[in-house]
Amino acid sequence: MRKEWLSYHHRYHRIISKLTPPTSETWNKGCVLYAKKGSGKAWMQPLLHVNKMFVWPNHAKQVSVSSIDNPALATFCEPVEKANSSRSFTAGLAHSVGLRKQPLRVYSMVKYAAIARGDAEVFMKFARAGYKEKIWDHAAGVIIIQEAGGMVTDAGGLPLDFSKGLYLEGLDRGIVACSGATLHAKIIDAVDASWGSSSL
Repeated sequence: MRKEWLSYHHRYHRIISKLTPPTSETWNKGCVLYAKKGSGKAWMQPLLHVNKMFVWPNHAKQVSVSSIDNPALATFCEPVEKANSSRSFTAGLAHSVGLRKQPLRVYSMVKYAAIARGDAEVFMKFARAGYKEKIWDHAAGVIIIQEAGGMVTDAGGLPLDFSKGLYLEGLDRGIVACSGATLHAKIIDAVDASWGSSSL
């Protein structure tokens, strides 16, 4: 629920949670983001922990992407795992586009959630040779960002195709998700300019 937790490592968060247990019977324990394709709206619903149970109160609020389109001010996300993505290519690309902030390394679909609710502006993932992106790692996040006002495509600027089975078959180089068209276009152009010299 809180933007500041995104920049902490998950182990740190777990330790702090154990050292400072909740003082009341109710505290925020995370959130669920959801959207309906074509609705133009995305929502964030807090999860509360009450009497040792998670409850879903009716406190949903609409979320939308950030209006930041200056790369120097943008926050970008990348996967925590080094094994299935190329951090060196992403770092070079970020530098060439003008992304100056350190990458926000978060797990799973938190990257999509961060963009949808305006906590970050860019997510880039360029898989290492032989790695296949699984549709369940991306499908829900793509819809949530799109309905919150953002863009998600492959690195060639084409929509992701979730219709070919368990994997994103035919993916052009990688995945680029952005809060808006201006940043998205800059990153797609930079991929085209840099790809030939990469070893991916």
